Amino acid sequence: MEFKEYQHIQKLGISEVDGILNGKCYISYKIDGTNSCVFLKDDGSLGFGSRHKEVTKDSDQTGFVPGILSDKKTYNNLLKFLCLHPNSIVYGEWLTGVYIKRYKPEAKKKFYIFDIFDFKIQKYISFDDYSSELDNFELLYIPCLAIINNPTVEDLKALLKDTGNYLITSGLGEGIVIKNYDFVNSEGNTVWAKMLTEDYSMQKMEYRHNNALLAEKYPIEYQISKMLTEEHIFKEYSKLIADKGFWEIKYMPALLNQVFIEFFKDNWEIILKKFRNPIIDFKALRSICNDKVKLVLNFNK
Repeated sequence: MEFKEYQHIQKLGISEVDGILNGKCYISYKIDGTNSCVFLKDDGSLGFGSRHKEVTKDSDQTGFVPGILSDKKTYNNLLKFLCLHPNSIVYGEWLTGVYIKRYKPEAKKKFYIFDIFDFKIQKYISFDDYSSELDNFELLYIPCLAIINNPTVEDLKALLKDTGNYLITSGLGEGIVIKNYDFVNSEGNTVWAKMLTEDYSMQKMEYRHNNALLAEKYPIEYQISKMLTEEHIFKEYSKLIADKGFWEIKYMPALLNQVFIEFFKDNWEIILKKFRNPIIDFKALRSICNDKVKLVLNFNK
């Protein structure tokens, strides 16, 4: 079997996943590790991959391949499973190198399966079909938070508060993944959607801004940036798409400027009242807000 690059999971609200909530949706935890995969090679041994390419013990930079090779039980169980399903590739998250440091120590350096693709039928296998079989092989997989017919955005937001119940010692997890196995987007592709927790988004921004020193260096600007919601960002993004007809990366400066200006128009009086006439470093604030827009719209993962 050959390597197949894993699909990009789109932010809920992006046009690529319009309509994904129409039907039976499987909502699972999203964990913050390294995207990895396993497949059966022609010689009968296991092959390994990162998100974008096939890797070996020598070329892997994440510890995934050495980790699986040294875990004889997991290696053998994966091999047995794939020998029964030679046309499949198993995708999962190797839990290491995370932004959020609140994962339980015993949860790290393990492979958590989240998808199985069957090359013969050119489809992802549904959670209902693979979960019980993975149990029989004692292989770890990311569980479902809920299975909902025609969920609303509010239904999904309500599930975010439960993301701290899986592998996390405190606080919330990264977010959720929404899968509709019958969904095909306007381009003819089966894609999944995701929704991130605000807790995770802010921690990831802090990481990018000099290892969590953001709140200490720019306390007022950091607090103001938390008022910039995903709803506000998607609203301005949708307005720009409606105006241009489609998205191109060259529109990014215009989008960032539009989000920042409209955000202040809507919140200026609240900011003045809440922070009692603050002295604001607008250059720093704009940089923080720009980073948040790119993160929310998934333009710089």
